[in-house]
Amino acid sequence: MSKILIIGTGPVAIQLANLCHLTTDKQIDMVGRASTSLKSKKLLQAYQRDKFFEVTTQNDAHKQMAGRFQINHLYADIQDVEGIYDTIIMACTADAYHSTLAQLSTAILEKVKHILLVSPTFGSQMIVAQYMANFNKDIEVISFSTYLGDTRCYDTEQPNHVVTTGVKSKLYVGSNRDHSATIAFLKDVFKQFYIVLKDMPTPLHAETRNSSLYVHPPLFMNDFSLKVIFEGAEIPVYIYKLFPEGPITMTLIHEMRLMWKEMMTILAKFSVPSVNLLEFMVKENYPVRPETLADGDVYKFEKLPAIHQEYLLYVRYTAILIDPFSDPDQHGRYFDFSAVPIKELYENEQGVVHIPRMPSEDYYRTSIIQHIGKLLGVKTPMIDTFMKRYEQYCQDYKKHNHNQQLSSQFNMNLFNDDKSLVEAFLDTKGKI
Repeated sequence: MSKILIIGTGPVAIQLANLCHLTTDKQIDMVGRASTSLKSKKLLQAYQRDKFFEVTTQNDAHKQMAGRFQINHLYADIQDVEGIYDTIIMACTADAYHSTLAQLSTAILEKVKHILLVSPTFGSQMIVAQYMANFNKDIEVISFSTYLGDTRCYDTEQPNHVVTTGVKSKLYVGSNRDHSATIAFLKDVFKQFYIVLKDMPTPLHAETRNSSLYVHPPLFMNDFSLKVIFEGAEIPVYIYKLFPEGPITMTLIHEMRLMWKEMMTILAKFSVPSVNLLEFMVKENYPVRPETLADGDVYKFEKLPAIHQEYLLYVRYTAILIDPFSDPDQHGRYFDFSAVPIKELYENEQGVVHIPRMPSEDYYRTSIIQHIGKLLGVKTPMIDTFMKRYEQYCQDYKKHNHNQQLSSQFNMNLFNDDKSLVEAFLDTKGKI
């Protein structure tokens, strides 16, 4: 019997393990990081206590993704993993792909046939494929555009019980192999859960179909948001609201458009089609009422003058201040869709100060994009500005908080190993 190794033990990993359990006859192993993460340790203890994982769904429409199940083996830490696996599913954050794989034995890496990247960033497949070339030149690396929905912990005392609150109707996927039998199989699997899996020519094509790449840096790497994240706020402020309730101003929208244009220049270097940002937002993320944005404007967005593009992007953000498809209450108020608080620095269980995933993950993603641009000779002044702002806040916090124990997120010049792998990959492919 073939075996699957899922790297990660968070809610996403548990939901994916259940889908594997429901749709394959392969043995499923999972691995966490119990020695360095209290959450992972608690999950391990909960599974050892209850002997099962459980997935429930918020909506009946997704109930086919629910279930209670056991796996073959749950490893505490990556160094403990043994055996031969034909498939590895990376259900961890993209910045951990290389460092995690590097902790697996050569014997394991030489036998793996497929690696699936669940939540990659732009360039993740380059990093993984280049690293794996040292062990297995025939490895198939598959990138999804993003995770299939929203899954979270149901109760902190029962981390082995998770709930999926939302499911996407469409995902993009790309393999570094032509006519991939794995993707053909995955399309059939996802069809069972009413998710359309669109096959893209390469993993890079799939990795471009994640709106976070284009919108998170402007939303989180501006002075308004960074000040709240690093210094706190007396009253709550919200990431998707207009100033002064949130960071969205015409300046932020202008910067969003500039970053998107820089990204499109990078895509052109790879002969990857451009992404119509407004269409992607409106048609594949959160829809708006046709009275607010006409389809004609949405579909011709890329051909419009810059100021018209910025106007339409601003209108789009005003359109989702409330959920335009919700039912108003007796006072005429719609669901407050945009009330997503900006998270501030926090201390973990060991008293170490951490930066929230947004923007720390966005810093990683943007750093890799910036490096790819540099290697290809593409100027990225807007991306450079986002990076400098974020790094300045990290440095200022370190300077003024010597007494605190800070996570490695506060260090600069990170991700050098990943950047070197990207460079080696592009050099091998003749791009630089």
